[in-house]
Amino acid sequence: MPEPIACTLGPGDQDRRVEQWRELLAQATTREPVPGGLRFSLPAGLAGTAADLAAAEQRCCPFFSFTLVLADGGLQLTVVAPPEAGPLLTLLTDDPGATVSS
Repeated sequence: MPEPIACTLGPGDQDRRVEQWRELLAQATTREPVPGGLRFSLPAGLAGTAADLAAAEQRCCPFFSFTLVLADGGLQLTVVAPPEAGPLLTLLTDDPGATVSS
C-alpha cells in the first residue's frame, strides 16, 4: 500500500523545514532532474546536515525517498517522490521547474 501524500508537520514547523531545505540546497553546485525527482551536488562537508534533514523529512513525509552518495570528494543527494507529490517536491527544492516524472 503506497504512503499517503500528506505531511504530518504543523504549518509553522512546515515553514521552518522548507527553509532548512532551501538553505541546504542553495549550496548545491548542480541540480539535475532524475526519474521521479531531482539530484543535487553538494560539498561533502554537508553530508551530516543532509542526512539529518532527510531522516527528519522521512518521519513526516514518508512518501519521499532520499539517497546520499559520498564520492569523489563531494556529496550527491537525490530526492524522489511519487508524481502526485510534485508540488511538495517543488516546495522543498524551491525549483518551480521541478517535476516528478516516471
